[in-house]
Amino acid sequence: MGNIHHINLAGLDLNLLVVFDALISEGSVTRAGERVGLSQPATSNALARLRRLTQDELFLRTPAGLRPTPRALALAQQLNPALRQIQGALLEDTSFDPATSDRLFAIGMSDYVELTLLPQLMQRVQALAPGVTLQVRSGDRQTLFALLDSGAIDLACGLFPEVVPWHQEQLLFQDAYLCAARLDHPSLGDKLSLDTYLALSHLLISVREDRVGRVDNLLAKQNLQRRVALSIPHFLAAPFVLAQTNLIATLACRVAVAFNQTQPLKLLPLPFELEGFSVAMRWHRSSQNSPASQWLRWLIADVAQTL
Repeated sequence: MGNIHHINLAGLDLNLLVVFDALISEGSVTRAGERVGLSQPATSNALARLRRLTQDELFLRTPAGLRPTPRALALAQQLNPALRQIQGALLEDTSFDPATSDRLFAIGMSDYVELTLLPQLMQRVQALAPGVTLQVRSGDRQTLFALLDSGAIDLACGLFPEVVPWHQEQLLFQDAYLCAARLDHPSLGDKLSLDTYLALSHLLISVREDRVGRVDNLLAKQNLQRRVALSIPHFLAAPFVLAQTNLIATLACRVAVAFNQTQPLKLLPLPFELEGFSVAMRWHRSSQNSPASQWLRWLIADVAQTL
């Protein structure tokens, strides 16, 4: 790391960080210079100063252009959010009027969150901000975090165990699990025993597209296992498959209740303890004080309260 901890900020040319950001994005001294409005010699000079400052090569020349070193990549991860925050502070819209706004908000969501939150969220958006548009982006946690860090989404809603220093988070709601099957399932009465549960074939919704869910991990600890006859990556087909087969599924309560509105299902308590989960929304520190983002967060939190 060298003596980076003792840098005097007043003596540091902050434009160097802007050049560094452009070099990371463009992978070329010439293009980075064009992006920030510097000549090629001036950009090369800035790179030389950055190298002295960080005591690292930062970029290696390859036939494919400049390749960042591990130190440069680590630095970029920390700097990108900070530069966006500065930009946000300078360009900040001081006012946001939902009733007249035609802003597009991009929100990262899993299909679980889409199913539980979107119908009521959209209802409220139409009532309060008829000109506002929502764009939902999907992906696993790492994808959503990358979208959040690059500014491609305004916020993300989902299950986020890991802490990221430049993210803020707020709990939205909690959910538990139950068992769902078709209404006239031949093997199910009003109660579900563990023996029956293990004897039946299961439908699993697995975003990871594998055949192991939380239930399987829990059963394995007790040396038990169930037969997953069908594993699917999305919720879309699940209620229709359940309605037309003797498969059973262990679902989040809110999902099961939503399915029950389209297909008549039998919903039963699980024959074992399975811990529930919390859904949170996460946003980038740089949008903490943006009136538009604050409104969106308020609205989502408010909808979550009524679920």
